[in-house]
Amino acid sequence: MNTSKRLRLLALGFVTSAVMGISGPVMAATTTAGPPTRGGHEVTNRCYSDVAPSAYDRIIPHARDRMNERGVTEDDIQKVVRLNAKHAVCQQNGNWRYMLGLSNGRELVVIVGLGDGGWNVVTVFWKEEKDS
Repeated sequence: MNTSKRLRLLALGFVTSAVMGISGPVMAATTTAGPPTRGGHEVTNRCYSDVAPSAYDRIIPHARDRMNERGVTEDDIQKVVRLNAKHAVCQQNGNWRYMLGLSNGRELVVIVGLGDGGWNVVTVFWKEEKDS
């Protein structure tokens, strides 16, 4: 191994040690490799954060179509995500599942996943639609 390569490896080791020294075990426990690459349907068992987001960045077209079919408003989705963030469940595919009963007596389910630069609403449905 030549001297130049040894120096580069030594420098890389120092930088890695410094970063781990600053961040400690917290960074090691929460760092992930990144979002799924095929649309979020892979089994990853990771939601890319320790806590569900209490807001989202956009609603993807599929979710907009489901909203229109099911009579769900954007206000409904915002309410479910904001009020249910502490109780949301990380699904095996890496998406967060939020559920909240609304004033119409029905329970709305909102699925939020990481992609395209932020948290996206992936789909929405009334709980009884999937359970029956």
